[in-house]
Amino acid sequence: MCKNVGVPVCPTSRKLKYGVTAIYLLETMRWLGDIEYDFDYLINLDSDTLFVREGFEEFIAEQMKNRDYMGVDTKISHNDSFIGNQVREEYHLWKSIFGEKPFYESFNVGQVFSRRLVRRFLKSKRYDDLKSKLKKTKAFGIDEVAYVTMTERFGFKLNAYPKSTGNSIRYRPYFPLDETLGQLHRNKECYLLHPVPRDIKDETRVFVRSALKQQIQYNAEAQKYFLDTYIGDMPFFIRRKKSTGKTVEWLSASLEKGISYWRSENSSDKSYLYGPYTFGSDKVEAFTALETHYGNIELICRVGNNLIHYWRDEKSGEWFKSPAFADGVKGTPVIIESSHGNFEVLAPLKKGVWVTGGETTIILI
Repeated sequence: MCKNVGVPVCPTSRKLKYGVTAIYLLETMRWLGDIEYDFDYLINLDSDTLFVREGFEEFIAEQMKNRDYMGVDTKISHNDSFIGNQVREEYHLWKSIFGEKPFYESFNVGQVFSRRLVRRFLKSKRYDDLKSKLKKTKAFGIDEVAYVTMTERFGFKLNAYPKSTGNSIRYRPYFPLDETLGQLHRNKECYLLHPVPRDIKDETRVFVRSALKQQIQYNAEAQKYFLDTYIGDMPFFIRRKKSTGKTVEWLSASLEKGISYWRSENSSDKSYLYGPYTFGSDKVEAFTALETHYGNIELICRVGNNLIHYWRDEKSGEWFKSPAFADGVKGTPVIIESSHGNFEVLAPLKKGVWVTGGETTIILI
């Protein structure tokens, strides 16, 4: 499903059994650690979640100040909890890492982990034991117990979503359109709903998509926000050699945001926007890009007085970074692919021009 949509895929993806899926979150943490991905928070969302209003990112940033964990309805698991009782039936399996103290539960959708907490999971002496138990368990909904309980056992404080936001995240029933309209009208802190049917034609999804488009079309401030957010600074559109005109790809960069990749797919009756896939944390001041005959996107960025090369693997959607090269560069670099298949880069220097191609580097004064 994720092929050619511009998003990276966790290499340990596996077939999972409904209700017993918790291993994916730990393996995602490991993957982010292995590739040294730069992030502030890891948030778990299901595919039947629907964002209905702008502002969730700002909400998370505000709520997570000086915090490392937040979940919906986070609490001690009591004896009347279905999920908790599933785990209690396997107490022999979990006793070695949960211990004798009561364990906790938190609704899976919306769980927020700080980067500091993710690192704690990865460096824990109980990591291998936890991974082994997550593979063995048959407890339905174990992801709503295992991670919040381990967070508490690591000594981190547990925090719950404010009711104004958490009340729109639940197990069942699905949100119908009339209830969605009520949430949007009465609750200004309702940013996402769960669950909403996984159907692009579902009336709730159709309404929210249409409302957000109208907000952009008829509101000047919303238009500016959309352009600033989704086009970005220094936009660079990618022209594919075999383009049919139905796919548009672009990159954007700024001194604050690193680099973002976007992809828009259009057909006769549908349009989808994928992105942003943000990579790198460098303060990019100028960049250029091209598509090679291999089909990859190659990117040359100027960071300070140096150049950095990124390239995108079309199969996995991942971006890879080279060490910095060149020195004393200014202005905007240029990259071409020669008829011999070499990449050649030119960049202005404070005095002269910096040129490289193949294994040769020349400074023209």
